[in-house]
Amino acid sequence: MIIIEVEVPVMGTKYDFQIDENVPVCEVKEEVAELICQKEQCTLRGDLHRMLVFTQDGRELRQELTAHENRLRTGARIMLV
Repeated sequence: MIIIEVEVPVMGTKYDFQIDENVPVCEVKEEVAELICQKEQCTLRGDLHRMLVFTQDGRELRQELTAHENRLRTGARIMLV
């Protein structure tokens, strides 16, 4: 398990999440989006599969790979757009 910070620029918010680094990023993205929508009491608009995940330095994460394979470690910051 690792702890990452997820920024959602369109909402102007940041969240800390504990994730399993051995789960594909596409599954993590789905869970994170669902939890954020529950917390903010909003509905997800658009296609979740088209949402992209970027690292702090602008590198797009390969969604079929795990967080570990994408070189994410505790303290990593990602953006969900």
